Amino acid sequence: MIATYKHRIAAILLMFAGLLMTGTALRADDATFTAQGPSTVSVGQTFQLTYVLNEEGSDIRLGEMNGVTILYGPSTQASSSYSWINGQAKTTRQYSYTFVARIDKEGDYTISPATITCKGNQLKSNALTITAIKDATSGSGSSSQGKSNGQSQQRAASGVQNDEIVIVQSLNKSSVYEGEGVILTTTIYTIADLNSISDVKYPALDDFLTQDLMEDGRLQFQLTQLNGVNYHAAVSGRQLLIPQKSGKIKIDPVDYEFVVKKRIRNGGGGFFGGFFDDVQLVKQRARSKAVELTVKPLPQPRPAGFSGGVGDFNLSVSVSPEEVETNSSLQVKVAVSGEGNLKILTLPKPQFHQDFDTYDPSVNNNITPTATGFKGTRTAEYLLVPRRDGDFEIPQISLTYFSLSQGKYVTKTQGPFTIHVKKGANDNQQTTTIQVGHGEAVRYIKDLRSLHVGNSTLREKDDFFLFSSLFWLVTLMPLALLIVLFVVYRKRLRDSANILAVRQRHAGKVARKRLKKAASFMKRGEREQFFDEVMRALWGYLSDKLSLPLASLTKDNAREEMTKHGIAESDIDEFIKLLDACEFARYAPAEISDKMEDIYERAVAAMKN
Repeated sequence: MIATYKHRIAAILLMFAGLLMTGTALRADDATFTAQGPSTVSVGQTFQLTYVLNEEGSDIRLGEMNGVTILYGPSTQASSSYSWINGQAKTTRQYSYTFVARIDKEGDYTISPATITCKGNQLKSNALTITAIKDATSGSGSSSQGKSNGQSQQRAASGVQNDEIVIVQSLNKSSVYEGEGVILTTTIYTIADLNSISDVKYPALDDFLTQDLMEDGRLQFQLTQLNGVNYHAAVSGRQLLIPQKSGKIKIDPVDYEFVVKKRIRNGGGGFFGGFFDDVQLVKQRARSKAVELTVKPLPQPRPAGFSGGVGDFNLSVSVSPEEVETNSSLQVKVAVSGEGNLKILTLPKPQFHQDFDTYDPSVNNNITPTATGFKGTRTAEYLLVPRRDGDFEIPQISLTYFSLSQGKYVTKTQGPFTIHVKKGANDNQQTTTIQVGHGEAVRYIKDLRSLHVGNSTLREKDDFFLFSSLFWLVTLMPLALLIVLFVVYRKRLRDSANILAVRQRHAGKVARKRLKKAASFMKRGEREQFFDEVMRALWGYLSDKLSLPLASLTKDNAREEMTKHGIAESDIDEFIKLLDACEFARYAPAEISDKMEDIYERAVAAMKN
């Protein structure tokens, strides 16, 4: 009995411990641990491996790194971000652990998942695959070093060399049919230190229907090789082109103007060589080569009723309901789905009986661009109202297109459809057929009710309009409207006279206009201009809201005034932190460049009213 009792106690304790562990695991489910690193690196060059955790953790352990040497780390950094969701502030924390590594031989390397302890549980990151390529510009010995120094001095004196920035336009197909989609990709290859893009001249694409496929305008540079030279490459443009004519079409070059940072040596070499160098901004144009596309004509002769569609499509037609009463409505839906030049093909149009009232169709497009054209569905919905009873037929509906998969014209059909129309309960129409001329018949529909001649409650209308009810209504309505307009106008004049009140009401609107300008700087990667514009928006917003001159605003009196206006302490702290972050960016732009989007979103939330 005692042994059995002890076993029961042990089982209960084990169950309780399991519940505690389960609860801990459930609380840790929200924690994420991810590894980040470059996909391509140069042999012998250092790079960073960063592990990011959205909760506080400890005891980070790296996985197997065959061939990858860790030189330093981890460097730990914590950051916080704030957001507003449904009127409530939400704080998100992030902890990053950064290691400096190096690979000494060419090849593909896999870095196994790392582990970290978070809330009593062990989390595992994702694995990373890194390709190490040989640095084509590296040399050995003093002769190589001297050659490198000589080349640097020559480039510094003459500006940017043509081979430092290369623009490449490429097509994913060299030959297509007329109406078939092709992708034009523009890639920037650079070994120069790019500061910004100041001007772009795009080629005219008059012979194509075009669609931009770039969802994000930011350039993502990756290390790669071109003609045996290591470059940092980024796709700057990707467009879907659908040719509208056949033959050989030449796509002209794209022309970029870059602002490049060039280091100018002061004082020559030695131990301090390079320490006192100046940085000069140089403008440099780079131009791609023209590309040529062969567009094959569609086979002749083209069949009757050809819709202009090129691709692979399906036709669907529905009639709802197929049985209806007179003067009630029904719907005919014609849908074409598939992939190709769906955006520009002609939808089939049904033929309806003359005894149906028809209305212009409602056309809905649910399509997205793809590598071969557009994919999705186009739908036309027709509303019909039958005016007499009987059985009516909608003739067969067909779609004819050129199939890329089959290499020939294809026709798909639906129908015919029969609609049974019953006479409605309130249908008082009378139909008479009149013979006209050589056997032609005209159907006359009488839909007017007979005049009621029985007892009537109608009263005789007044003979005189003057001083009648209608007379006073017509006379007094304009006067009343004029009085209302006068009152509204006077109120607007009083509101406009109060300049401070107007500034307070429009503070948020003015701030959002300034933030739009900051957003354009962010897209172009112009960090200093971005943070300056955000600061102008923040200080201008405070000046308008607090009714204080901009020149007299400081962080201290701004905090005091916001407290007097009843603003929450957390909102005041967030506003001051935003100002501090923007000021810090002026002196350390490289350390905060990745936070532009975060600061932009926080500024929008802070000035939403």
